[in-house]
Amino acid sequence: MKGRREAGQVLPLIALSLAVLMGFAGMGVDIGYWQYQQREQQAATDAAALGGAQQLIYAGCGSASAAQTAAYTDSASNGFTNGANGITVTVTNPPSSGPYAGNTCAVDVKTQATKVPRFFTRFVSKLSNISETTEAVATLVNDNNGCMFLLQQNQNLQLNGTNINSPNCGIMANSSLVQTNGGTVTIGAFGYAHSLQDNSTDFTRASPQKIQPVADPCPEIPGCAYLAANAPPMPTCTQFQNNGANRTVTPGCYSLFQLNGGTVTMAPGQYIFTGPVQDNGATVIGNGVSMCVTSTGGPVQFNGSSDTFTPPSSGNNAGVLLYQSPSNSSVVQFNGGSVSMSGLVYAPSSLGQVNGNDGSYLVLVFGNMQFNGSSTIDLGGPVLGSSLIRNAVLAQ
Repeated sequence: MKGRREAGQVLPLIALSLAVLMGFAGMGVDIGYWQYQQREQQAATDAAALGGAQQLIYAGCGSASAAQTAAYTDSASNGFTNGANGITVTVTNPPSSGPYAGNTCAVDVKTQATKVPRFFTRFVSKLSNISETTEAVATLVNDNNGCMFLLQQNQNLQLNGTNINSPNCGIMANSSLVQTNGGTVTIGAFGYAHSLQDNSTDFTRASPQKIQPVADPCPEIPGCAYLAANAPPMPTCTQFQNNGANRTVTPGCYSLFQLNGGTVTMAPGQYIFTGPVQDNGATVIGNGVSMCVTSTGGPVQFNGSSDTFTPPSSGNNAGVLLYQSPSNSSVVQFNGGSVSMSGLVYAPSSLGQVNGNDGSYLVLVFGNMQFNGSSTIDLGGPVLGSSLIRNAVLAQ
């Protein structure tokens, strides 16, 4: 009889133990779900912050409404729609606190979910839901180290005896075949998308590496993106010819721009070319200039000259030195002499030819290029390693 009474006393203890174990198991399920929900919410918040910052590349830093719209869209596409089912997404540009407070190129996103369900733990509390809050800050940086982009995948890139000095930035070539024939290449990176044929070229820093085809960087360069979306106005176009004189030319639209010797100073501003651009042995100085070649303009030829150009440092065309319409495939040539271009040279459908020319450039974007003769090219412009290309990155 005694053994039976003891067995009866154990049953309540077992039942109580099972209840406790089930409670811990239920709590574990709830906590696991909350952690999963928090990771999904943080991923959506990160995407919203990056989307908002990315939009600032095109709209300009400090465009709070554009950043907010983009952030809301990205957040909703990841399952967290502002105002739906207890979700609140708050987008601030510039951030009002923290290390990026006042930074007009930064976007702060806070996401609060107030209806995260409880399953088992609701039996030990009157509350049926809990609240979770996540936050992310994204900002814009100039961290792209590409300084030559060749976009066409059906053309060959030829480096024939060319010396390229670009220790802090790189060449990204979509070319079907890259042929290197002699010369010295000192470069931070050299990526080729398809095939390489190296014939005794001395790569002194980075060796060529296989990459995926790269995209046109124009959307990540504010001035280029603006010109792509806004065709330049074309008032009455005139012809300009200079024959050996020292002259100053003013911004405007030109159906012919021909410089035959002499020294020509281009006053700051936007130049629109609807026809040929020919520099035949002139010395050209253009500070704060932006040259736009329309679909009918070109070819652009710098022949045997000494040319120094800088782009506008502010305004819609900031950083853009030469923009050729993507529908225009006319050649852009640098033949002999010396050229310094500390801005973007953009001709995505064109062949760029460098024939015995010594020059320095900041960012070159062509369909393809050919280098012939004993050219010496500095990529990265006067300040090696600088970049016009902006990217959105998570800051915190």
